[in-house]
Amino acid sequence: MSAEASSPLDGASRENKSTLGRWSSWLLLAVIGLPMISAYLVFNTGWGIPTGSVNKGDLLLPATLMTNLSVHNGKGEGVDLFSGKPKWRWLIIGNNQCSDRCQNNLYLSRQVHIRLGEKAKRIERVYLNTTSQFEPEFSSDLAKEHPRLRQLHINSLDWHELLSTSNAKDIALNGENLFMVDQEGFVMMSYNRAHSGADILADIKRLLKYSYDE
Repeated sequence: MSAEASSPLDGASRENKSTLGRWSSWLLLAVIGLPMISAYLVFNTGWGIPTGSVNKGDLLLPATLMTNLSVHNGKGEGVDLFSGKPKWRWLIIGNNQCSDRCQNNLYLSRQVHIRLGEKAKRIERVYLNTTSQFEPEFSSDLAKEHPRLRQLHINSLDWHELLSTSNAKDIALNGENLFMVDQEGFVMMSYNRAHSGADILADIKRLLKYSYDE
């Protein structure tokens, strides 16, 4: 028999390679095509999109950028709340009459802040007073009980205008709500008497986990 004559095994080998090549081509098409088809179906039908959410707080819709909001200190000097290292912020917006619910928000946010341990440096707590000056006794009590809380001022009309197109436009500025602001300055969530400290802690832990830390 000639050395160049092909054997049945050679034919089988070529056939196996041909079959393997076809399967590889189909697999490649599937890897490329299936995600595209899935994305098309999700986009056009909404199929597969979760209807629930994992957050405990009430989402602000739409999230609203507050970096241009006029904020000032007790001397009337403008304050750039978002200068420096990016941080998440909890805002309590009220006046000099901080109700029991307002005091509770101060307490809960302080305790959650403490619970965060070394991650607490990524959070800032701010009391925004809608009056032009803090009453001395109230300011002193805040400084004593909440030494890491910044005491600043805003105009209530400016805040209402800021949120006028959001679902939070009717929230009263009496300190009974806690607002969450992201690292870019978007007011994105709020908490009221229906929320607990555990709710606030769960949300901020998740947000810190999936956000950048410079």
